[in-house]
Amino acid sequence: MAFTLVEVLVTIAVIGILAALILSAVATAKRRGPRVVCLNSLKQIQSAWAMHAHDHEDKLPENSDQPQAGRMTNYESWVAGWLRSKFEPGDKADATNTDLLIGKSYEAFGSIGQYVQNAKLYKCPQDRSRVSIGGGSHERTRTISMNAYMNGVGNWQHTNFVTYRRMSEIDNPSSTWVFIEEREDSINDGYFAVLMESQYSIVDTPANYHDNGAVLSFADGHVEWRKWLEPTTTPPLRPGYHLSNVAFPTSAQDRDIKWLTERTTTHAR
Repeated sequence: MAFTLVEVLVTIAVIGILAALILSAVATAKRRGPRVVCLNSLKQIQSAWAMHAHDHEDKLPENSDQPQAGRMTNYESWVAGWLRSKFEPGDKADATNTDLLIGKSYEAFGSIGQYVQNAKLYKCPQDRSRVSIGGGSHERTRTISMNAYMNGVGNWQHTNFVTYRRMSEIDNPSSTWVFIEEREDSINDGYFAVLMESQYSIVDTPANYHDNGAVLSFADGHVEWRKWLEPTTTPPLRPGYHLSNVAFPTSAQDRDIKWLTERTTTHAR
């Protein structure tokens, strides 16, 4: 049976539409794949955080903002080490040392390392930042940081707001975040600062590895993806430049800062 020219053209058009839909679906799945990986990874890290509290009479893992974090009694922390980029001066060895994440020696790892023994869980596969050590180029180990108000000991907690020391102190765990992905040019310690007193400034900058958003975990154990809405939350990467730990202003209409501060902590009573 012969086909008319119109029937052939219609068939070709239908095949073209189906092919476009399939390619679009494949591209979407490929783009969202790393997000699924990070959602799963952060879920496991969050479980480790909860297990630590369970084993330590409800006390939350420590969270220090110091370069010595996790290595000395005075600087106990959930993770050890200080990440540097290839452009920053100083010792870059911490940026590649997985023992600082999951090592078994107290002098060489943070407090939740014993509960999660897979170093790959600490890093988003979309983060391709590297460091130069001894003439070689190496991947960095971590892209996540912890809410400063989760048993934090540092310079960015305001006394007018609650720093949670125990799990039972968290009033609304489903709306209080614990871990967040942090940008490669912002991350250093494992402590993520949010300026609560003046809510229109950024101190540490969240990552935007997943469709202009980041994955966060919450105290009740769930994880979610948040798409950032403001250009100030996602400034362009600049080679050789590191976002400093000095708050820079955004605006009173900043939707991202509003969303983040509402889920960081509560006013002290």
